[in-house]
Amino acid sequence: MYGVKVRIRRILEECPPDTFVECLFTDYDGQTHYFRDKLPVFCTEWEPKIPCDGVIRCRVTEEAEKWVMIDTMLPDDVESTMGEYKFKVSRSDLTDNA
Repeated sequence: MYGVKVRIRRILEECPPDTFVECLFTDYDGQTHYFRDKLPVFCTEWEPKIPCDGVIRCRVTEEAEKWVMIDTMLPDDVESTMGEYKFKVSRSDLTDNA
C-alpha cells in the first residue's frame, strides 16, 4: 500500500477516544493541501508529540519520472478541506509501506 507523507500540525479537538487533527502536504506544483480527520488515519502512534510526521494511505494512478498522481479516496476516503482526492506529488513524498 502506498502513502503520501504529511505533516500533522495541530490538534483540532480531543474527544476521547478520538482526537481530530489537521495535517498538510505540498504537492508537486507547490500548492499546500490541508486534511482534517481522526489521528489514526494519519499516524499509528497512540500519543505522538505534535507537530509530527504522518502518512495518508493512497493509490498511485499515474507515474512519471519525477512525480506521481495519487488518489486518497481508497482505502480510507481522505479528502482535502477543498474536497479533493487526486494530487500530483513528488516521488520523494511517496512511501510504499503505509
